[in-house]
Amino acid sequence: MSSRPLSSLMLMVVSAGMAVAALVAGTPARATPDGPLRLERDVELDTRLTQRARYSLERMPLVDGQSRPRHVSASMDIAKGVITVRLDRSFLPADYGPAFEDQRSIINNGLIHEAEQFAPVNAVKYLYDGKDVDHYFPEIKAADDAAREAGERRRQGGGGAGMAFVAAGHGYFLSHRTNAWVTTRDEHHGVNEGLLTPLYAAELKGLVEARSHMPVVRPRVQDAGPIHEDSGFEWWTMAARYAIARQYPGETSIWNTYAGSTLWDREEREDINSRPMLANHLNADVAIHLHSNADDNGTARGARVITQPGRAVDHALGRSVLCSMKEAIQSQPGYESFVVAPAPHEENKGENREAKMPSIIVETAFHTHPDDARALLDPVFRTAAMKGVEKGYRLWAAGKACEPLVGERIARVSLPSGGAEDVEVAFKGNPEYPLRLVTVSAHCPPGWTCTEGTRTIASPDQPHAIRLSCGAEAVGTLTWNTHIVDADGVASAPVLHLVNCG
Repeated sequence: MSSRPLSSLMLMVVSAGMAVAALVAGTPARATPDGPLRLERDVELDTRLTQRARYSLERMPLVDGQSRPRHVSASMDIAKGVITVRLDRSFLPADYGPAFEDQRSIINNGLIHEAEQFAPVNAVKYLYDGKDVDHYFPEIKAADDAAREAGERRRQGGGGAGMAFVAAGHGYFLSHRTNAWVTTRDEHHGVNEGLLTPLYAAELKGLVEARSHMPVVRPRVQDAGPIHEDSGFEWWTMAARYAIARQYPGETSIWNTYAGSTLWDREEREDINSRPMLANHLNADVAIHLHSNADDNGTARGARVITQPGRAVDHALGRSVLCSMKEAIQSQPGYESFVVAPAPHEENKGENREAKMPSIIVETAFHTHPDDARALLDPVFRTAAMKGVEKGYRLWAAGKACEPLVGERIARVSLPSGGAEDVEVAFKGNPEYPLRLVTVSAHCPPGWTCTEGTRTIASPDQPHAIRLSCGAEAVGTLTWNTHIVDADGVASAPVLHLVNCG
């Protein structure tokens, strides 16, 4: 998302060794090793972030052991892209679980939406009476550390088993508070996250198998029709935990991690844990968790990727996926301005935290925003988004950078009257084949007949060339525009070039 200047500051950036104008009081800046001073804080932005955090905290349902915090403040280190929320410890729950993570996601989404009107955000951090959440729940940090260490040993040992793990988020689980089968997310604008994400997972599975040429495991049941007897719902609507239990009944350490617990949401917790646990058990190369997103006032929108804090490899994967999603989605008519985050956001989430391989959460769009919800229900958007996810993974796995499709300069061509020549069309980017090289007349001299054309390039091994020709009596200069369109509809900007005839 583009940034705009902060209204509450005056800052003149000048070259090294020159003076810098004074900043607004209380707004420090610091020098970077390779550039000018960078702003750290902005008073107006911090005030707005504090107000946004209070808005969310005053409205969200509390979980067991929580009370409304008496003290709330939020501020942003703009240079680092980090928002810090300071609360008192009364907001800590009795037990760390998915409901607590969901609360923070709702707060995060509001804060990120507010802050990114000014500057990019990388992460939102929380302090409770000045201490990080790990101080109060050391078992969460221990699980994170253990997964990191196991992942590092795995990489040193040669990697995974050559498969991808694609998980559709949520589904029905048994609530032991109401003894009813419920979904984690409410329906918004016709979107029920747990019932929509299987369509996205099916799309991504087919793309990974066809384009990345690797098998894909999906933890939830894929076939429509069979009924889950205990709930009465179709199996495909059920949370992953139940399908995993049926397929791996003896592997209780995967799907029954809260055995003996009396927590009302223990099966929801087991569902979240079961996904990365199964990916670990299968030694998958990558785990991709598909969700739709939410905020508490329906203003946030766009595609985001969540990565586990401090995992640089996962962050690089997430950045590649976002870059490719932006390319694929914005190439579709009607989605040219669809918002895609420029970089992943770090957030401590169970699906990523427990994974021993690179793992990302793809929040495809906000079901709480009416325009995003319409996109989520559109098969065109779904295909484009998942093409972006697959391509981002494939480029990352191959060590290639995601870069836009750009046609390079075509040199002026001189031909005799009646002559023809094949001219190479060079480009940068990673297009999907087959390509179309499209040449359109930009200037055709009066009385001439200028024929526009398209050449199809089936594979990278085929010459990427267009044929330019001059009529038998032609003497003069023609001007053409040539652009490239790949199999996914991604197009380069036209390149203007000249042909001299005669």
